[in-house]
Amino acid sequence: MNTKAFFPSKIKHPTSKTAILDSFSVSNFFAELKPQHKLIQSQTWADSHIDLLALDLKPAANIVTIAAGACHALAYLSAKPAAIHCIDNNPAQLALLEIKAKALIHLPDYDAVLKFLAQPHQSDNLKRYQRHLRANLSDQASHYWQKRNLLGRPRYYAFSENLQEHGYYNSSLRALRFLLTQLGARFDKLHLAKDLAQQNQIFEQDILPALQNKYFQFLIQRRYVLNRLGFNQNQITRLKNANQEELSQILIQRLRRLLCDFSIKENHFAQQVIGQTYQIQQQQSLPLYLQKEVFSQLRQFAHRVHPHQQNLIDFLRRQNKQSIDAFVLQDHLDYLHPNEIKILWQEINRCAAPGAKVLIRSLGTQLPLPQVVFQSDETPNWQTDSLRNQSLQNKDRCALYGSLFIFEKPN
Repeated sequence: MNTKAFFPSKIKHPTSKTAILDSFSVSNFFAELKPQHKLIQSQTWADSHIDLLALDLKPAANIVTIAAGACHALAYLSAKPAAIHCIDNNPAQLALLEIKAKALIHLPDYDAVLKFLAQPHQSDNLKRYQRHLRANLSDQASHYWQKRNLLGRPRYYAFSENLQEHGYYNSSLRALRFLLTQLGARFDKLHLAKDLAQQNQIFEQDILPALQNKYFQFLIQRRYVLNRLGFNQNQITRLKNANQEELSQILIQRLRRLLCDFSIKENHFAQQVIGQTYQIQQQQSLPLYLQKEVFSQLRQFAHRVHPHQQNLIDFLRRQNKQSIDAFVLQDHLDYLHPNEIKILWQEINRCAAPGAKVLIRSLGTQLPLPQVVFQSDETPNWQTDSLRNQSLQNKDRCALYGSLFIFEKPN
């Protein structure tokens, strides 16, 4: 089955902008602009189990989500949706989404999918790409994966190395982790922990001293470092407003929760942060979309994933009234100006079917929706349950966000 139509035949690529260094200051040297046409993240930093629990998707649901690393979107296929529309301005993220979905469809079996997407150092993945995937990719995705990097190797070689180590944010995280190990952090000891009590003890004795190092404390509060880790200025502001503590202390608290509140053996987010690869022998340790129990469903419905290279507001403007059952915004609102949020929410109001849900995450602890979005007479009385929101947030194994909100449109 050839699925060339997975991508629309023509995609308008936004004009690329060249960043010009206007000085040789240290901050400008390190404040590299986020590359708009390169892979930003190779996995989604959001817990798909929590998403599905929060959204309670019914079969044949029509879903709109930010594409990100694609893990969450593919996990939603387990709910048998009618369509999952994945929105992103970055063609690299959409190329990642497509090759992951095509792997579910075209690779011979579950074992081949697991080796291609989850196991590092699999030289046979180059053959899997050539034999099963290349001919089934859209022209846009094929062009992306065939393009050579600075070392002269095609990008699809990432699948023969460690896919989870690729991406703009991932390389920054790797550099930060290396620095912490040089300062004495022993992340490797977490692998030996038998329970949460031991994880907490190892964190206190072998990781926290490096995090409290003055040099690291200074570095982690620099804006250019935070930008490299994926935090824009709006998110930095929200993070600072979370409470009155130092920004570095807030980040340490989030990291403590990630590494101490959930079993390392069952938390692939923690494993990625400490530099551990997916533990394929333990199914509960894998992202949901890579677990064997949902493989047959994902394989059956993967053709219902639809990538769209455009702005979310522009996409929604083209949708019919009351046609969408779920909106997964993740932390997208953290990046928007209040006026943009108002326009976006107007389109959500128009497109939302009765009973539709909106999932929002934020780096801060406050709802990133300005009050003005609820002041229009045309706005339905969206409902949310603060206790349930907090309960879902407490269960989220990613642990790096400060809040999670679910809004439901009344029937």
